[in-house]
Amino acid sequence: MNNNRQILQNTMFLYLRMLVVLIISLYTSRVVFNQLGISDYGIYNIVGSIIAFFVFINNGLAVASKRFITAEIGKGTQDTKQKVFNICLQSHILIACIVLLLAETIGLWGINFLLDIPKDRIFAGNIVYQFSIFAALIGILLSPFQSVIIAFEKMSVYAYFSILESFLKLVIIFLLQASSKDKLILYSFLLFLVSFCNFFIIVLYCYKNFLLCRFKKIRDNAMLNKIFSFTGWSLLGQATVVGANQGITVLINIFHGVTVNAAMGVCNSVMTIVNGFVGNFQIAFNPQIIKYYVNNEYENLQNLLIRSCKISTFLLIIFFVPIWFEADNLLSLWLGDYPLYSVEFCRWTLVGIFFEAISAPLWMTIYAQTDIKKYQLVISAIYSLSFWGSWILYYFFDFKPYSVIILRSIVIFMMLWIRLQYIKKIFQQFEVWNWLKNVLLRSLLVITISFTFTQYIASFAYSDKLFEFFFVSFFSILFSSILFILIGLNNREKKSMYYFFKNKIATCI
Repeated sequence: MNNNRQILQNTMFLYLRMLVVLIISLYTSRVVFNQLGISDYGIYNIVGSIIAFFVFINNGLAVASKRFITAEIGKGTQDTKQKVFNICLQSHILIACIVLLLAETIGLWGINFLLDIPKDRIFAGNIVYQFSIFAALIGILLSPFQSVIIAFEKMSVYAYFSILESFLKLVIIFLLQASSKDKLILYSFLLFLVSFCNFFIIVLYCYKNFLLCRFKKIRDNAMLNKIFSFTGWSLLGQATVVGANQGITVLINIFHGVTVNAAMGVCNSVMTIVNGFVGNFQIAFNPQIIKYYVNNEYENLQNLLIRSCKISTFLLIIFFVPIWFEADNLLSLWLGDYPLYSVEFCRWTLVGIFFEAISAPLWMTIYAQTDIKKYQLVISAIYSLSFWGSWILYYFFDFKPYSVIILRSIVIFMMLWIRLQYIKKIFQQFEVWNWLKNVLLRSLLVITISFTFTQYIASFAYSDKLFEFFFVSFFSILFSSILFILIGLNNREKKSMYYFFKNKIATCI
């Protein structure tokens, strides 16, 4: 099976996963919001933000684990594969201990003395915080095993485990509805149990199916230094992103209260779903990017970069445009009475996600190398502007809550341009103008025309919200798909698509 077919097959499994996860998430998010109420939902969101401040330490190591495990699987021996995996696993154990220490000291102080949580819910907030800590630790220890599954491109297995986790969360909802106990505490406890079950099943699978996942204490200071050097600079970028994003959440809490945090939480639920669709495709091609780079297959790498960037933006556009115009109806049908500013948060967050999606394959390629020091210094400095700028907007000018999301989208666009310049330095065969012409310009043209068309059909008076939502969304997605084929794809890509579907139809007949 060639690489393109492998990526296609993996993508299909990941989208099967996303479809199931989406259906369950839409239902569970609505029930959780209604069962907890605006105040408790906002508390759960802000407590999660505190946890994210510390879990970012693992994010840098998780990226390093994926990079080194995938690269070693692409060119190493069985002994070196097992060696790299065990070094990564030992590193994650160390990070889990550090996170636990920070969470139980600085984080605990923040929950009780920094955040604006109603006094009668402080106890519940502390219990939720403890369960969230242990769920986060489980996620840290699970990361190397997930990296192995993705590196071997076992996306069907990855999809099945995610679907199982979603069904377990569905069971949580039924238990939550049936219980008369404190629903906020019960919800966090049940989520912790799901995390533990997921961890046990995945580790058991990896142990039985991959020889490299046998635990063995290994001392290799050179390899450990290389991994932690990569992790350290990756961590700088992760710390900046998480610090800025969660810092903005805290700023919203301080300046506007827990109700606006609930609006941010609703927005995050919608954006998680949208990001999931784009992220599924990006997971499928990420191992190939690393393997092409470490094996010096630069022509294949450039073609994959253009193709993956283009499809990533298209997958986002088909959500971007209808959600922009139908956000009010979407939230009304989904949640009923939703928090103030939820629509504005959703719309402007989509703009930032668009530029993140289009640049994701670029930073994945940058991370395929091991020297990321200069890149992280520049990117981190730029992204930090989103937090400091948000503080200025709130403190000195009393801007609307969603203004900080607009500012963040501008910063993300600036980072896209910096990534283009940097990738040219490490990958000299990369043609920036070719990327701009075939990816950015084509994508902007598609989204502009689609935006104008959707604005026109959304301007009519509709008597029923449900009908309006499905009518506008259907024709917006259909029109965007046609535009992508006509404008987004070049002639060679159109021919490839034509022959692909022709062969599939012939096979079915």
